[in-house]
Amino acid sequence: MRRTLIAVGLVATVALAGCSALTGGDAGTDGPGATVSDDRVAVENDSAGATGVNQTLRLTVDETTNGSEWTAIGATYPRENFTVDSAQHEEIRLGVDTDGDGELDREFDEGSVSGVNNNAYSFDVTLDTDYTLSEGDVVVVGYPAVDNPDEPGEYEVDVRVNDRQNATGTVTIE
Repeated sequence: MRRTLIAVGLVATVALAGCSALTGGDAGTDGPGATVSDDRVAVENDSAGATGVNQTLRLTVDETTNGSEWTAIGATYPRENFTVDSAQHEEIRLGVDTDGDGELDREFDEGSVSGVNNNAYSFDVTLDTDYTLSEGDVVVVGYPAVDNPDEPGEYEVDVRVNDRQNATGTVTIE
């Protein structure tokens, strides 16, 4: 657990520094300036009303996407609370933790991003990775352009991989 907390704290620190590292794996609570309310969503800035927040989303591959090429990842936020702005290909951070140690074993640069689409409350990143997903892989995306709600609270975010596997994560806004 301590190793995981350190890894998640490192994600927040790196994101705040503007670097491109991400971690995968499970998470608990985080260091100053970041909130992780479950193992799917990490928020760089959990302040109500914060804009341009980097959110790191992760999803563990299950039998639904096992054996398929990683071609997409996305998220949908509560439309009345969050605003999702556009992001450039080079701003998107992508990786896979293949062995569950909380470190990315594979990272993908902007050359693997074939498209980034967003509307006011969701984003979808289409990929050309040539990476075959295995059950237990943790896929990770860092999206740098989410505006937090003005009201503190817990909000559910739908995270999806390849438009076939979905899971819900919780974001806590202070």
